[in-house]
This record gives sequence, structure tokens and C-alpha cells, in this order.
Amino acid sequence: MAGGTSIAFQILFPSPYRVEVTKLRQQLEEAHRAWAVAWKQRQAEFVIENIRFTHDPLWNKRIFSLQAAHDGETWLWRITHMVVVFGGTSV
Repeated sequence: MAGGTSIAFQILFPSPYRVEVTKLRQQLEEAHRAWAVAWKQRQAEFVIENIRFTHDPLWNKRIFSLQAAHDGETWLWRITHMVVVFGGTSV
């Protein structure tokens, strides 16, 4: 029975196909290596600059700050919150 499965296996997968698969795999690996080398060379061209911004201690108190809109820190956003709350209850 063990001999029967090996013959069936050889009928389904003859050895030339195995050679073709290994050749294709080798070509794929070579193409991938070439792509990886080219990609790494392109990546070396990009330089990340260290950009520093001055800290704004009142960043959350600015009128158009998202944090100020959430907290309602300024008069504009307090009024907006009240309009939304009372407008929502009337619906």
C-alpha cells in the first residue's frame, strides 16, 4: 500500500514539475530581493526633519480649539452648548 501511494504521488506530481516550482520560487525570491534593495535605496532619500513648535499654554482656551469646543471654556462654545441642548430637548 505504501508503494501504491508513492506511485500515485509520482503520477500526480512528476519530478519535472517540482523542478519548475523551485525555479519559479528562485526567480520570485530574486525579484523580491531586487525590489527590496531598490526600496531601501529609495527610503534613504527621505530625511525626517525634527520640527519643533513653540508650546502655547493657552491652546485649550482658543476659540477654534477642539478642546475648548468640548470643554465649553469660551463664551462662544458655552452659548453653542446651550443652543444644542435646548434645541435637542425641543425636538
